[in-house]
Parts: sequence; structure tokens; C-alpha cells
Amino acid sequence: MFSPDLSKPSPCDECVLQARQIYFATQAPETSRWRVVSDQDEGAQITIIRSMSAENILTIEEPARRVTKIQLKEDGSCALISMDSVSDGTRSVFNPPLLMCANTLKSNAPLRSESSMQTVLIESGTARDQGTATRTISIEGMARITTALGTFDCIVVSTHFIGALGKAKIDTKMTIWIAPQIGSIAEKFAEKITILGIFTKNSERFIEKLPQEN
Repeated sequence: MFSPDLSKPSPCDECVLQARQIYFATQAPETSRWRVVSDQDEGAQITIIRSMSAENILTIEEPARRVTKIQLKEDGSCALISMDSVSDGTRSVFNPPLLMCANTLKSNAPLRSESSMQTVLIESGTARDQGTATRTISIEGMARITTALGTFDCIVVSTHFIGALGKAKIDTKMTIWIAPQIGSIAEKFAEKITILGIFTKNSERFIEKLPQEN
């Protein structure tokens, strides 16, 4: 089983990934199973559903939690269109879509992007707040990990997202372990939400991908 107690990835000056390997490696549509390794729901299994529209928009849905829409562009890059927080009933919309990754991501070359961000109520479309979103993605190096899928030498990718809104600040960090020809096999997620500079909500989770059921 994947262990969240991992040592720092080894440097990899020659590591290169394409955006497709990070976000589109698995042929959509796909329904995959994941196991929560570290969280209050440790041991629970979750389902992630991926589908692709004719307009090359990838929808990634974790029922009752989050729905993410990503645009795959002709130049091979991809950008975040919107993200729904199902439990809060809110949708974050990025205009223009927030660049997630250029066609190629190289080691020692972090990519930073910025876009305007607005949160609306999913049901009514009523605007709640607006501000600026910034995002940085980088390759941290190589790491060998063992998950339910087996042992792999993975390229480790980290992302850091900050949504600076009028009343709230969203600070999200994610680490993704990318296995060759498979894509993401393990993910670490940590989020901190501060409202009016006073109230803070923290969440953290490790998940590992499980083998497909026959």
C-alpha cells in the first residue's frame, strides 16, 4: 500500500512530462477506483469518473465532492475552466481559463499562471465573490513508490494554487506521482481556506489508485 511518509524526491534534471501525461494519460471515458490512505476517511474507496466532450473538454467528477472541467488545447497545453465544490454548492469559474500546464513541463522550469476567478452558486448562478487565481506547477524529481498497482519509478509533480477572493483565501497544494504509460497513481492534497482573515478550514488527503475490476 502507498505510504504518505515519503522521502524527498531525488533530483532529475532531465525529467520531462507532457500535459497529456499528467491530466490526460488515461483514455476517457473511464471510471477508476481509489483508496483513501490518510484522512478521516482512511480506508474508504472513492470513485472518479472521467469523460471527454467533442470540444476536448475533460470532466473529472468525484461524486458528492468535486467536478473539474479542463480544456485540452490544440497546442497540447491544458487550462482549468471551472471547478465545482459539491458540498458547498459553489462553482469557481476562471476567465480566461487558468493555464494548468504547457504542452511540455521540464524539470527546473516551474510554470506560473494567473487568471480572474469568480465563485457562483451552482443552482442559481448567483455571484458570490471574485478575485484572482494564481497557480504554479513544477517537477520535484523522481521517486520509487509502491501502491496497490505495484512498484513504480514516478516523476513527482507539485502544484500550488491560491485563490485570493474578496472575503476568502483558498490555498491548495497537491503532489502527484506520475507513472510512465499509466498517469497519476497517487495524489496528496492539502487545502487551507481562510474567511475574513479569521475562520480557517483545513483539509488533507492521500489517495492511491486501485486496479481496475474485471
